[in-house]
Amino acid sequence: MSRTSPTIDPVFFGGAGGQATAPAWVHVWLEAGPEGRAFTYANPAALVLTSGDLVRVRLQGRPHIGLVIGCQESRPEALAGKTVQAIESVLQSAAIDPAWQALIEAVAAACHTPLFRCLRTALPPGWLGQGAGQVGAPPRPVIGIETTLSAPPPQELSERQRDLLAHLEAHGGRRSLRQLCGADGFSRTLLQTCERRGWIRRFPMTHPGSPDPPPPGAGQEPPRPPSPAQAAAIAAVSAAAPGSTLLLWGVTGAGKTEVYLQAAAAELAAGRSVLLLVPEIGLIPQLLDRCRRRFGTGVLEYHSSMGDGERVAAWRRTLQAGRVGQPLLAVGTRSAIFLPLARLGLIVLDEEHDSSYKQEAPMPCYHARDVARLRASSCGARLVLGSATPSLETWLRCRGASPDIQLLELPERIGQRPPPPVRVIDMRRELGDGHRQLLSRPLLERLRQLPERGEQGVVLVPRRGYRSFQSCRSCGEVMLCPHCDVALTVHRRSGGQEWLRCHWCDHRQEAGSRCGHCGSTAFKAFGAGTQRVQEQLAGELEGLRLLRFDADTTRGRDGHRRLLERFAAGEADVLVGTQMLAKGMDLPKVTLAAVLAADGLLHRPDLRAAETCLQLLLQLAGRAGRGERPGEVLIQTYSPTHPVIRHLVDGRYGAFLEVEAEQRQRGAQVPFSRACLLRFAGASASATATAATALATLLQPEVTAAGWCLIGPAPAPVARVAGRSRWQLLLHGPAGSPLPLPEGASLRDALPSGVSLTIDPDPLEL
Repeated sequence: MSRTSPTIDPVFFGGAGGQATAPAWVHVWLEAGPEGRAFTYANPAALVLTSGDLVRVRLQGRPHIGLVIGCQESRPEALAGKTVQAIESVLQSAAIDPAWQALIEAVAAACHTPLFRCLRTALPPGWLGQGAGQVGAPPRPVIGIETTLSAPPPQELSERQRDLLAHLEAHGGRRSLRQLCGADGFSRTLLQTCERRGWIRRFPMTHPGSPDPPPPGAGQEPPRPPSPAQAAAIAAVSAAAPGSTLLLWGVTGAGKTEVYLQAAAAELAAGRSVLLLVPEIGLIPQLLDRCRRRFGTGVLEYHSSMGDGERVAAWRRTLQAGRVGQPLLAVGTRSAIFLPLARLGLIVLDEEHDSSYKQEAPMPCYHARDVARLRASSCGARLVLGSATPSLETWLRCRGASPDIQLLELPERIGQRPPPPVRVIDMRRELGDGHRQLLSRPLLERLRQLPERGEQGVVLVPRRGYRSFQSCRSCGEVMLCPHCDVALTVHRRSGGQEWLRCHWCDHRQEAGSRCGHCGSTAFKAFGAGTQRVQEQLAGELEGLRLLRFDADTTRGRDGHRRLLERFAAGEADVLVGTQMLAKGMDLPKVTLAAVLAADGLLHRPDLRAAETCLQLLLQLAGRAGRGERPGEVLIQTYSPTHPVIRHLVDGRYGAFLEVEAEQRQRGAQVPFSRACLLRFAGASASATATAATALATLLQPEVTAAGWCLIGPAPAPVARVAGRSRWQLLLHGPAGSPLPLPEGASLRDALPSGVSLTIDPDPLEL
């Protein structure tokens, strides 16, 4: 091995897919440093190797697994006279195929990202690394826990014991000990108690990343009879040309998921794999269970809430399925777009409009929708984009003389159920009538009726926590995070004691008792988060059963699943939560969807504020009335005449897109132009500002020559995060034109040490 990482410039994955040989010298990429590094090793044992193979090597005496990226017969000049370590063994041949390699190259080029950094993003964490427990090692035996009860559990169980047994039942009756005591949050003492009483038992299990047992009835749920519109959409997907893109625009509750599943069934039957993406981890449980009931064991999940070992195991299972020709249906979030599925026939992006599909940091700043189009066109898969509120960009591509996206529509809900009517509550009138509470009188009355009618409701609150911020009433000083330029959010413990937390860097501290600016003790918390709303509802409406659904209450891999299962089982009348409430939940008993403080969503200083706000409100409205009973939507706002509110009441999202497109075109704004955001960050505020200014000067001639304009540099809207100063530079130019940036690493090389650069092509937020 070359200790100094020789200067080599092979074509990325040079020679991939060619005939394997026994080269004398091998270039191997290892997970070393922030982007990984390439090292050269000798091959004295004449091992047969080619690009894409996994090999075992040593780096500074430690065992590593590396990826072969190039081979050569002659000794590199940089290694003349040096001792070079040897390849130890081949772990897996052709672990990466040429088509996947080409995808990584294309993403790296489009995102102006070093190839190896893009590779590291695409691979599961730890897939290449130290130790024997990585790729190529046999599955490790671990302890599993399974239920022994065939009848309902005895009455004397505690609430926590019932939670454990219900959790096991939801996972097919068994789970690994590590998962139960880790992400699932159950204690070993609880498990030991249940084991002594004979309710559970231990058994040897394979690697904890192995797929969960399918739920009862796996593979036995028949397809649901499609409506005429669904049948037409399914037929259109099957008839679409390989590599084509389709938009499935269906109102909430129209049965888009059934279209996905029946289209997936056709691909699986033909021996082709399917990739089904959703924007949030919270949407995985319901969809995963439904897929397993429909298709059985050939279903795989992949997302960031899984442990590193679980993701490595999922990746290994995907590769193995490809080698034996077994089709898989993979369900995941954004990162699953890189799963190495062989013979990929269908890619689905549900809720394609959602901003969670865009990675903003770290680089590569890719959009899963763009990567999906690249992948579909290269491998001949069909790409289906589904949404009740499609993005303006996707909608525009369905129009014109030569649209490149085929439009499919589901204009009505299943069973022709009517959409829920929207009632706007003018909070100015509430205030004028002397009602100064957070919850309006009409909303309180409607919530009071839910238990009597056997119905449920969801209440969206823009912020989590107890209060938005804490400030001094004497001088107006706001309690800020010591590491970020943002106010600390107030949280409250069960005993009533308040504490502060930064939702940017996760800094935590006790609530202040004395102002650091003037010394006053006159502190007051302002605003309201999910925790405060839950408390106020409990005080106003005695007997109303409440659950809170936000990032604080859904921790762990199955936090979303457990909470939604409790709500679906009727343990609560109202679910109070943040924006995740609006996404994809199918709860038949929900007849009320309400929004508090809609003004915080309406008046955001962002180009896409109106579009994203209307999408969120329409998606939330779609949670109500999905069962047999009609639904209703209540919106509290101080801006009842805002255009977004008017379009929400009308329910005509297409009319909104027409107006929005016309306004953006007049102003030459995205997507009728193109943008690129350069973000700088460093510990020194002056060094970061200087670096941003120097790079702007360097880029100005090339930007001007390309017909683009350069705006800035300027401090970022949140100028400091986690102790690092942040500046940004905006490039703006003609739609469809290439970014006026130099190739290679010249931009990063121009920066001083300690200042990082993130290139974000086509940013969603400016």
